Amino acid sequence: MEYSQARSAWWYGRALRLYFGISLAVSVIWLVRVALIQGADTAHPDRLADPTRLEAPSQAYSRAFTDHIYCINQASRLGRKARMTELFAHMQLDAEMFAGSHLDVWQDVINHEYQYALVIEDDVDFELDAVASIHRALNTLDAQKTNWDILYIGHCSMEEKPGLARSVHPFCTSGYIVSRNGAQKLFAYFAKHLRSSHALDVQLVALIKRKMLRSYSMFPPVVFQRRDLYPADDGMDLRVGRLLRNSAWDQARAFVPKLQDWIDPPDSQRRDPAFEHIPPWMENTQTVR
Repeated sequence: MEYSQARSAWWYGRALRLYFGISLAVSVIWLVRVALIQGADTAHPDRLADPTRLEAPSQAYSRAFTDHIYCINQASRLGRKARMTELFAHMQLDAEMFAGSHLDVWQDVINHEYQYALVIEDDVDFELDAVASIHRALNTLDAQKTNWDILYIGHCSMEEKPGLARSVHPFCTSGYIVSRNGAQKLFAYFAKHLRSSHALDVQLVALIKRKMLRSYSMFPPVVFQRRDLYPADDGMDLRVGRLLRNSAWDQARAFVPKLQDWIDPPDSQRRDPAFEHIPPWMENTQTVR
């Protein structure tokens, strides 16, 4: 009887030691984990300010797998600049707000010897998976050893072939990737033959039809003009805009608190220097009947 009681006490003591040992180990692991998390937050204070912030993408991703991203933006269009800056930040893209023309962009591509450059206008929106789609398109062209000049990722045409194919009538210059060779061709041609009486996109399509420019288009596109945000003077309703499935801008407004009630800041009211010294009597003239 005494032996049985002693044996039970031994097992009971062993069970207690095991229980406290496991509890101690779990507590130590929990404390180490908390210390590591706090240390990481201290090293990256931006995580504390925005717990939903994603990890920084690779450099290739942040440039949409090109060498540089240009967003063409007139200096006076502060509202569009502000919106595009927020949109690029949401998509984690590193873009330059470029106060110049398409011709200036092509010259800059040549000067910097970029292999490929993405050119975006300042009134657009992206599909959420735009960067991944661009990556697949570039890989396809590379695998086919295609020598191309321009890849339209945004256009206004419903005539383009599905998927990735040679361009048909890719009107609008909402978004495109230009190769270095393409930039050299375009700059050399338009530096001499740019016709201000014709829209640039129409002149580009003419070059494509004359086989002077090797061009490919994505359909549906992954960059779209937002005519609902910035109505055009022509009043046209672009059918291709209805193909936008998952708007990056709409998602940004839904998930980023400061964008939920977004209104574009007012554009600059800077006056033309030629009108800086108008006499007062000219300022107050009325229409003569």
